[in-house]
Amino acid sequence: MSYSLESCPSSRPPAAVAEPSSAPLSGPVELYAERTEAEPVVYVPDAYGRMVPVRRSQADALIAAIPATLPRDLTPRPLIDSRAQIVLAGGLGTGAAAAGVGYGLGQILAPLAAVATSGTLWVLALAAVLASAVRRTPTRTTYVTNNHIHARWWGRAHAANR
Repeated sequence: MSYSLESCPSSRPPAAVAEPSSAPLSGPVELYAERTEAEPVVYVPDAYGRMVPVRRSQADALIAAIPATLPRDLTPRPLIDSRAQIVLAGGLGTGAAAAGVGYGLGQILAPLAAVATSGTLWVLALAAVLASAVRRTPTRTTYVTNNHIHARWWGRAHAANR
């Protein structure tokens, strides 16, 4: 996260400086009124998110120690990866082409199959007709049988074959 290092007027001390420190300080203490150089003071966030005053030279050292994060690219991305879209389109195109070729071959071969089947049936029918025509010249022997029944009185009958 990067923050602006603009100077702010230091006419009054901020609230964070006015709070008493719980740990004793060591080393030389520099009071606000005793500063020899007029270095600008900037406010930077501390670990707890509060804005604390820091000299500009010290803030530059802090920024150098902790580099600012790069801004994120927030442009909307496609739901499906572009490479996946290409692969999917290629698969769909190949499938559609195969279906079209299959349909076209079906349209071409269906009449040929019908002609072949019906042609076979016509050949079989012709063979059956020719086979029956050949059998129509038979060598037949004719037998004639005459049955003669002679009826008499009182239910008597006499039969003779001639």
